[in-house]
Amino acid sequence: MGQDWQNPQYEYYRQQRRRILLVLVVLIVGATAFAAFWLLRRGERSEAAAPSAGGVPVRTASAPPSVPDGAADAPGTRLGDVAPDPAPAGGDASPGGEETRQPVASGGVDDFDARKALALDLYRRNELEQALVQVQAALALRPDAELLELQARLRQEIRVQRNYDGARTANFVVLFDGYEHDEIKYVVLGILKDAYAEIGQELDYFPERPITVILYTAKDFTEITQAPVWSGGLYGRLDGKIRVPVQGAEGQEATLRRVLFHECAHALLYALVPDCPLWLNEGLAQYFSGDEPVNVGQAIPLTLLVGGFPRDARLAQVAYAESLQAVSDLVDEHGMSRLRRLLDELGAGKTLEAGFAAAYGDPFSRWAAQWRPVSGGNEEEEPSGQAGNEG
Repeated sequence: MGQDWQNPQYEYYRQQRRRILLVLVVLIVGATAFAAFWLLRRGERSEAAAPSAGGVPVRTASAPPSVPDGAADAPGTRLGDVAPDPAPAGGDASPGGEETRQPVASGGVDDFDARKALALDLYRRNELEQALVQVQAALALRPDAELLELQARLRQEIRVQRNYDGARTANFVVLFDGYEHDEIKYVVLGILKDAYAEIGQELDYFPERPITVILYTAKDFTEITQAPVWSGGLYGRLDGKIRVPVQGAEGQEATLRRVLFHECAHALLYALVPDCPLWLNEGLAQYFSGDEPVNVGQAIPLTLLVGGFPRDARLAQVAYAESLQAVSDLVDEHGMSRLRRLLDELGAGKTLEAGFAAAYGDPFSRWAAQWRPVSGGNEEEEPSGQAGNEG
């Protein structure tokens, strides 16, 4: 029998308190376990982020990202403005607070080759400042005579073209001194349009990428190209650009037409046949520019004009005349289709001997030994301004 003073609800309240204490214990144990698990995971992530003293090497980019077409034409820039030095490899904060990422040079063979290839590609696209950045980055990895020469050339061209203007069509980009050449730029564009259509139709070839044409003053042309004084223009094999000295609009149309047709022919021929024999290349360039053959006989064996022309101005003129006569005779006797066949064979990798035999039936050496230039109506002329070819 219970005590009179005992509360009948006592046992009920005591059980409730036990349940509450049990719930609190479970919550405390659970919170402690979660905290311990979180601290353990955090420690593991920290160890993974920081390699040990002999840790795994950091993987670096083997080549920088390609610069997209048209980067030099972005609003707010002018042709010739020197680009700022790239940020350090780790990435400095930009003025807007975003990290600027730059490729990290590993110093390996692949990285050097990639930077050199990118520099040459940028140079061909006339993105001079970006090309110079890549040249300097490649030279920091390894000395290279070709890149040292390109570095000097880039610095010269950036200085000369600093304030040049540009005009663009579907097939050409023309760069010019706005003060010196503003009047003649439309004449140049018209001639280039004609050259592209006529020569492209004759060769049955039209390049996909626009051709860059740079109009210089005579002083700038000589400084940039180091061409002979008799050179009326130049096509650069290294960068695929046509360079022409132009003095003014008045009285220049006929000369410009001849020179621009000549150099456009070089641009198309080198795209078709990178190792085109020089006599064939120069002969066709003169043929398409409308030059008249001058019969000088075979004063220099044609086989000697496959890889180069003499530096002497008069001998060079003889070499040009022979080359034009040889091409004219081939076209007159066999037609342009046979000559295009020869270009196709050479472009496919055949030697001149084999390609000539496939197109004309005889190896080149046998034909050249038997060739007697067809007598023309013109006599030999004194050397004059002849459009040249670089490389």
